[in-house]
Amino acid sequence: MITQYDYFIIGFYLLFMLAIGLAFRRMSKDTSDYFRAGGAMPWWITGTSAWIFSFSAWTFTGAAGKVYESGPLVLVVFYATAVALCVALAVTSLRFRRMRVITWMEAVRLRYGPFTEQFYTWIKLPLLLLFAGVGLNAIGVFMSAVFKIDMNTMLIVLGVVVTLVAFAGGSWAVLASDFVQAFLIVTITLTTAIMVLARPEIGGLHGLLNKVPSAHFHWGELARPEIIFIWIIGNLWLKFSDENNMERSTMYLMTRSDKDARRMVLIPLIGTLVGPLVWFIPSMAATIMHPNLAAEFPNLKQPHEAAFLAVAMDVMPQGLLGLLLSAMLGATVTSMDAGLNKNVGITIRSLYKPLFNPNASEKHLLVAGKICTLIFGAIIIVLGLFINSIRQTNLFDFVNQLASYLLMPLALPLIFGLFYKRTPGWSAWSTALVAGAASYLLGNYIITPESVQQWMGWTVPLNGDEKTYLKLAVTTLGGTVIVGSGWYFFTSLFYQSAPVAEQERIDKFFTNLHTPVDKHGVEGVQTAVYKMLGALCLVYGVFILLLTAIPNRFSGRLAFLFCGGVMFMVGWMLWVAAKRKAKSEADAKNSPTKAT
Repeated sequence: MITQYDYFIIGFYLLFMLAIGLAFRRMSKDTSDYFRAGGAMPWWITGTSAWIFSFSAWTFTGAAGKVYESGPLVLVVFYATAVALCVALAVTSLRFRRMRVITWMEAVRLRYGPFTEQFYTWIKLPLLLLFAGVGLNAIGVFMSAVFKIDMNTMLIVLGVVVTLVAFAGGSWAVLASDFVQAFLIVTITLTTAIMVLARPEIGGLHGLLNKVPSAHFHWGELARPEIIFIWIIGNLWLKFSDENNMERSTMYLMTRSDKDARRMVLIPLIGTLVGPLVWFIPSMAATIMHPNLAAEFPNLKQPHEAAFLAVAMDVMPQGLLGLLLSAMLGATVTSMDAGLNKNVGITIRSLYKPLFNPNASEKHLLVAGKICTLIFGAIIIVLGLFINSIRQTNLFDFVNQLASYLLMPLALPLIFGLFYKRTPGWSAWSTALVAGAASYLLGNYIITPESVQQWMGWTVPLNGDEKTYLKLAVTTLGGTVIVGSGWYFFTSLFYQSAPVAEQERIDKFFTNLHTPVDKHGVEGVQTAVYKMLGALCLVYGVFILLLTAIPNRFSGRLAFLFCGGVMFMVGWMLWVAAKRKAKSEADAKNSPTKAT
């Protein structure tokens, strides 16, 4: 049951988020600062942000609902991401940083030319805004279920907060808020999992594994093994494509060097391997503690998406639920404000400047970016309301279907273009169109559930999950990988006939990809970041520690002590590190034997 303490904690969190934006408002002096933090961020901050950006509240609503229905099969999605991150660690991270651009769309222009840049800008912007609306919808599900508030009202309130944070501080505020939220999410979800396993009706991890429905571990009861296998292969490609195309370079461009770009991958890689094992414990337990969520949450279109929340409300002491909801809100704020900042960067650098005001100064572009942030924030809110009105499928499958139909065909040239040089500029937009059309035709008219059933000789029709898995695999593997890849490499036959200027531009792009990036002189900026982040963590850590005063049993007070203590210690270490760096810089500046 939610209490007045929870309302107070969430209210403080929202104000704290706005304060982060204000604290970093002076850090953005030009569009490089506003959209990519001037390429001056430490690797551990960008790595943390990349990890938090990867999951959002969808993990605790859409994915949690899928766990409630079908068990740890959903881990395939997360561990497919881990495989993709291994590729990024080995190769792609370096190429991302070496592109030497402010936004990823500028890299598209360098590789494929101005026309392709405009094609991707006009196609991707609506899609990116749409997915931001999906993210807003995910947290709206969570929050409206708790507070029994109209979903539309909740979407408007949350959208306004996200917009203001991104508006005030740009990429600096986005990264700082991500860092603070990471420790809040890790500590509070770990606490939730431990409390759930301690419940008598669960009986620890062994009891949980013994009591959940058998279908959760015998996946053959959920779908035919053949369907599950091709779905797994489809997800491997989907996540590889997501993590290793030019669009994903945003976080890598914020790092200082090749070495930092590679090291930052370690954080999302470790987080992706460990995090889901903790996050899915409450959702699995919900099958035992709440076998009929539809009766408990009749106002939700997909009641199973409240699985994580239902169990959390059972086990959490007064106030801790508010901290959990703050963490869930923070996860989605992270995803949305990063996406919002990225979308604005594309609009200003690839649309407004080249088409409408080529001679605009950096100051003018910075102001235009902030105005655009407010406009896009309003659009995302409207889209969130629209998605809520039309959505019938569950959030997990809805997101995957959108990605396979729309994002994968567009991503294909953004992957190959990092490694294969001999294709003309038009290869990118033509491949996206061919792969998109092939995905749609294959998934809806050629390889249908009925045709597969007849071909395989199955007498029992495919169930709902099997149809969804099949469509994802067909559109991803058949339409994108096979047809799209074939077309892309076919266009290499026309590379020699491309204009000389185009070939020279492509040569320059690949020269950059093979030229290392060394750290540049940003030590003063680094010290300021350490100091401000340390102060933010100390403030929020003290706030959580004070919550131990809420009248709870010892276990409840211990939970606040753990969460607040971790946050406080992180802040203290950053503050000490900032003082040491400042002293070191002062000593170097005053030294009579400075190196030339």
